[in-house]
Amino acid sequence: MPKNIWRKLLRVNLSNGKLKEESIPEKLFEKYIGGSGLATKYLYDEVPARTNALDPKNKIIFATGPFQGTKIIGSAKFAIVSRSPLTGTFGVTTAGAEFGTRMKKAGYDLIIIEGKSKIPLYLWINDGKAELKSAKRIWGKDAIETVDMIKKDLKELKISVASIGPAGEKKVAIACIVVDSHSFAGRCGFGAVLGSKGLKAIAVKGTKHVSVAEEVKLKELNKKWFKNIAKTAKETYRAHGTANDIVFCENAGDLPIKYWSQSAWPEGAKKIGAPNYTEVLKSKSWPCLYCPIGCHRHIKFEYRDKIIEGAGPEYESLGMLGSNCLVDDLMLISKANDLCNRLGIDTVSAGSYVGFTMECFEKGLITTQDLKGKKAHWGDGDFLIDLIGKIGNKEGFGAIFSEGIRQAATTIGNGAEELIVEVKNLDFPAHDPRTYYSLAINYATGTRGACHTRGYPHVSEIGGMTIPEVGFTEVPERFHMEGQARLTALFQGLAAIHDSLVLCIFSPILGLSLTDTVKFLNSATGWELTPEDIMKIGERIFTLQRQINIEDGLSRKDDMLPQKMFNPGDKGIRKGKIPEPFEKTLLEYYRYRGWDSDGKPTAETLKELGLTE
Repeated sequence: MPKNIWRKLLRVNLSNGKLKEESIPEKLFEKYIGGSGLATKYLYDEVPARTNALDPKNKIIFATGPFQGTKIIGSAKFAIVSRSPLTGTFGVTTAGAEFGTRMKKAGYDLIIIEGKSKIPLYLWINDGKAELKSAKRIWGKDAIETVDMIKKDLKELKISVASIGPAGEKKVAIACIVVDSHSFAGRCGFGAVLGSKGLKAIAVKGTKHVSVAEEVKLKELNKKWFKNIAKTAKETYRAHGTANDIVFCENAGDLPIKYWSQSAWPEGAKKIGAPNYTEVLKSKSWPCLYCPIGCHRHIKFEYRDKIIEGAGPEYESLGMLGSNCLVDDLMLISKANDLCNRLGIDTVSAGSYVGFTMECFEKGLITTQDLKGKKAHWGDGDFLIDLIGKIGNKEGFGAIFSEGIRQAATTIGNGAEELIVEVKNLDFPAHDPRTYYSLAINYATGTRGACHTRGYPHVSEIGGMTIPEVGFTEVPERFHMEGQARLTALFQGLAAIHDSLVLCIFSPILGLSLTDTVKFLNSATGWELTPEDIMKIGERIFTLQRQINIEDGLSRKDDMLPQKMFNPGDKGIRKGKIPEPFEKTLLEYYRYRGWDSDGKPTAETLKELGLTE
């Protein structure tokens, strides 16, 4: 048995208040590693197909992997798996801060939350002892306040807290889970899942020792890669966070501008990106545990006689709340970001909804009457903040987004459905598939919807990242579809592995090779896996996630891109370019994966991957 795996889960039934520990079969770790891979298997086995995400029968699973509790660089992560209220099918998200490490040190590989409480509760885990406590006093409080109130209530400062805000309580479909006030399990709407179950938060303290197989070797690897990655990140992410990428991405045609309808915004990008970001917001690094990068930002500034302090906006938030809405006031963007954090809503989808509203207003599909006297003009930061408040509180015009952008577009009508930018009702992140063609296939086939982290092939297109261990040594040409199917499939499998270890993807992006990742894994566990073994496990995990999609009724018809992605740019590097031939490449992707022409894994593929007998 691997040295650093407990083989233990905590099952929490909120309907009857029972908590019990269960053993996890060793064979499941061999097939799924841990983290999101293991959680995917439990979701598949325990939650029937087509179960509504907000039904008490749905389960939400918090998962650690073999890297947690080891001090491996980038290991202060954990995964959450459930059914998404946005997509109606499989969902996964990850977060950092301290929760994953403390959960592992508390003695658990998984926490499975099921059922529904009649009263508000929070879960308190203290070194393997768990209890449910009343959350009546904190129900209705914002996600940041909740962290402080629980610490005070428990008289424990050195704990980690994952909480929801008012949006989760009101079951808004883009509600997120806020971790230690500065890391966010942002996408898929899992805050709404917790809210539907009456669970306000999970607080955890863990001090148990997590042993490893080869401690000396692990320390040597960690020392080497901590130094290498710290050096690489020093002048970029360590200095400025992911705001460092804004100007670069705008120049590359990758930044979302005017809700994906404008090709360039150079002056605006300079205003909201680094180094202006760092200077204006007085930002400082706010790293997760064991992190040489420190991409999260702590900011503090005075605006309109109020102090804004806390987690600063990162690349995705700057893109979706800023350039996507043509808002170039960093302080207003940061205030909007802070409001999202406190309400507990995903900044990506929140920015998408505001940009969509501004375009609808511009085209006359909605009026000031619909907005109760407000005007949704591009660049209006005050409107951005106002609408975010209404979305998170499920009030006024904002309430039409409570089930996602598709329902909002249907409510507005008059062609609004043709404007939305999403896959499977999950809004695009802040990267454009008209710039990196691999993202076209990656977004379309994403098992949780449009996502640039459950597969990040565009990183290969940007900097030539390869996987020589499995024969991938030549990166496809950026504005050609040839070779993008294989590239996408490989990086989707790689991402599934990272979510199962659980490892921050910035480590491999900044140089950690697959070979050294496997060395870390083997040193921690005592396994003797090869890079080829790991990639096969990643393929198995991704295919099982796809199988959940299929059994929920999804197929090729859902592997589509919005019309805007076939509207070429009118200037800049992507002028005249669109990701074609899309359909031909999609079929090539299916064939590469061993799926049929409707996007369903064949019986032979399922058997070969060990997913059927």
